[in-house]
Amino acid sequence: MECAILNRNDFLEVISTWNSIYVSNYMHYDIQRRDDSSNDWKKGLLKVVSVLDVIDDVKGTPVELLLNKAIKNAKQMDDSRIQSVHELLHTVEKYMNEEASV
Repeated sequence: MECAILNRNDFLEVISTWNSIYVSNYMHYDIQRRDDSSNDWKKGLLKVVSVLDVIDDVKGTPVELLLNKAIKNAKQMDDSRIQSVHELLHTVEKYMNEEASV
């Protein structure tokens, strides 16, 4: 299964939404409850990233490298890597937002 996102705005919206969901769930499950029994949300988020494709607008840029690393980490479906995936996607989101405002 692949994710077909054709334009930059849609791609950025997916990344931004993913980051928001991650932070919200992290705050709810990992910080408040400190309970690892509900890690299904992590697997679900990793699954979303694992099917992303790098859009043409960012190919050949540092963003492509960051995205490929996040996708590779997500495909391992190891929920201990989710923080790393988030950090990579947060950097991608920040870079794409800065580039769009220039």
